[in-house]
Parts: sequence; C-alpha cells; structure tokens
Amino acid sequence: MSFSDYLIVTKGPDLDFSDCTLDDSSWNNFISCSFSQLLSECRTASFKAGSRTMVFPGKYSERIFELQTSFPQLNFKRLSKILPEKKKNYSSFTISKKNRDYTLKISQAIHTKIPVLMIGESGSGKNHNARIIHNKSGMLKSDFFEININEINPNLMETTLFGSVRGAFTGSSCDTKGLFECAGKGSLFLDEISYLKKEMQAKLLGVLDKNSFRKVGGTKEIPSTARMIFATDSNLQLMVKEKKFMLPLFYRISVLIIKIPPLRERREDLSRLAFDFAREQKKSLSPGALKRLHSHHWPGNIRELKNCIQRACISCCGNTLQTEDIVFDHELFEND
Repeated sequence: MSFSDYLIVTKGPDLDFSDCTLDDSSWNNFISCSFSQLLSECRTASFKAGSRTMVFPGKYSERIFELQTSFPQLNFKRLSKILPEKKKNYSSFTISKKNRDYTLKISQAIHTKIPVLMIGESGSGKNHNARIIHNKSGMLKSDFFEININEINPNLMETTLFGSVRGAFTGSSCDTKGLFECAGKGSLFLDEISYLKKEMQAKLLGVLDKNSFRKVGGTKEIPSTARMIFATDSNLQLMVKEKKFMLPLFYRISVLIIKIPPLRERREDLSRLAFDFAREQKKSLSPGALKRLHSHHWPGNIRELKNCIQRACISCCGNTLQTEDIVFDHELFEND
C-alpha cells in the first residue's frame, strides 16, 4: 500500500487533526501549488476571520518550522493519505501546544529588538534559533557575532566584550575592538550566560542599563546598538536564589524568555532538520531511514542528529540514506 505525504494547514484553536476530514476539492485545489502560492494562501488565512483547512504538497513539510514561525495563527501538520482506497487517513505528528508557544515566541522576537533569553538543553538549537531571529529581523546584511562564555578565559572576558585602548595593559600597543563594537547594529549572541563571573555580570548590567560601554583603559562612552540575545541550559532563577547570578541582570536579559523544547518533543522539526543536514552533503533520506530517525530519543538533541546524519552520509553508497546507514551514537559503543 503506497502513501503520499501532504502538508495540512488549518486555522482554529487546538484543532484535533485525528478528526480532520477533507472534501475532494480541498485536496485538488492546493495539492499541486507552488511554495509562493502556499505563502499567499497562508497570509490570506492569517488575516481573514473564520476557520479554514488547506492541503499542500508534502515536500513543503520540510519547512514546517519556518512556516509555523511565520504564521503562528495557523496550525501545520504533515499527514499521509492512503492512495488506493482514496481515504483520508492520517499518520505523523502535529505541532503541539508547547511547540506552537515556542514558535510564537520566536516570531515575537523577530518583530522586536528587546533582549531575548533562550533556555534549553545542550544541543537543542539555541544558536540556530538565535540566527533565525537575526536573519528574519531584517538584519541579514548586518553582522552576527556569537560567543560561548564558558570557552573564554575569565581574565580576558572584559577585553573580549568591550575591547581595549593602547597602553591599557602590558603589551597593548594599539586599540582593539570588542564584540560589542564589532556587532555594531547587528546581533550579539552570548551563549552560556550563566558562566559569566560576578564582576563581569555587574559590568554587563551597566552596559544594558546605559546602552553604552567603555573599552578597557578608556574613558570614552561608546554607544551599544547591537541586538542582544542570551542563552543558557542552566536554571538562572535557582542561581539567583543561590546568589550566583545577579537578580537585576536576570531581569535585564529576560524581557522575552523562549523555552526551547528538546528535539524529542519536537518531532515535527526532526524531519526538516534531517533533510537539511542530508542536503548539505548532497544526499536525501529514504522513508525507512526517516522512520528509524523518529524511533530514537535524541538525548544529544540537534547536535547528535547532525552528527548521525553526517556519519550516515559517509557510509552511504548512493545518493539516498537507507535504514542501515543510520547508526546511533550508543550503538557504536555496544559490545558485539
């Protein structure tokens, strides 16, 4: 029995897709449309009152996250229609309420320049989402700078962020730019913000309060115009209670909090990401390979998925990844 994937788009609060029924005209009107037509229909549905159901080619399911972010008022689901019996039988996954809230917050961040704090497990896609916010905020031509606080020597943190003037310390023969100055009117992404030492927390708070900074050894106030995005996999509220993180700084960086669900709770993203990673290696995925990917728990989140796809692309003999090409990390260390 053959299946064909479709992308179902509906408008309505928390619709139950399992009870969704479509007449033949719904299938025929949209199933052969282009992506530009899909975007046009979604825009129309977003602004018009009332409920609506639309069907689009399944190939656009790979962009379900992008679509959900752009049209948070709509619900997206990849479904399978059994062709021989012409039944409206559906299987796959929909975007859960938690994930719709997450994509809605991403959409809100795109349309504002207030500080954003992303919270999620390691490898859940905080960096990826920071770039989405930057690119879709009209800053695509502006610079995007990122830094993992945990990777920088604490003694060099102030210079790394704010730069220094000539003679500020031994060996300083010229002025240097820090990340705040380099970012300009672009975006500055500070990952693992929980690792910032208390002294630097106070200095960062001052920059966010005044929207300006001084280079190390300098006296001139330099305007800070960068869009600020922060991320952590730690519990900052608990760190505040334990006096490890400054409460005023927490308030400053958490104007908009985006909780990024782990990949195991974002099954609708898994297919899109898997196809994206395979496409980077000029490969595709067979239904069997995709099914095997969906059977895994993904404790390492997106980082683990990318590693798995890259490994599969190396072992794959053809242009399409097969079931046997997919090997999970824990299987590499199992005893024969």
